[in-house]
Amino acid sequence: MFYVAILFQILVFLYFEITTLVNLFPWNDLSKYTVRQKWTEAISNGVILLVCIGLFATKTSWGMGISLLFWVFFFIMQLLTWWMPYVMGQHLKQFPKTLYESHFSRTVKILPPIKNHIVPDAQHNVLQLLSLSAIIFSIAAFWG
Repeated sequence: MFYVAILFQILVFLYFEITTLVNLFPWNDLSKYTVRQKWTEAISNGVILLVCIGLFATKTSWGMGISLLFWVFFFIMQLLTWWMPYVMGQHLKQFPKTLYESHFSRTVKILPPIKNHIVPDAQHNVLQLLSLSAIIFSIAAFWG
């Protein structure tokens, strides 16, 4: 299970980096981001993801535990950013509806709309499924 957990963590990293740096419109829409913004996000988040993969790869209980805590935090932040506004219509200050409308309104959606709430785009649905899979396999490896 350890290697499956590492595989999914690496998949999250690669998927995140590709969708942050490569405009795959309409899967993602990077047209509003500057090159500097894209690289800043890719490097800052990429380094954190790589550190967590490295910690998990140590196979020590403390390294795997810290890594697992991060992956859970990363997933919770995705839920707060996308699913809270989708289900309840409430937005984080850092992710107002205007930001969604300017950066994500033209991307592919799978989910049906709820009232006038934002709809999580397919790009982020895949990121969330990969992240959840990484968590599940990491928990299994940690306790296994």
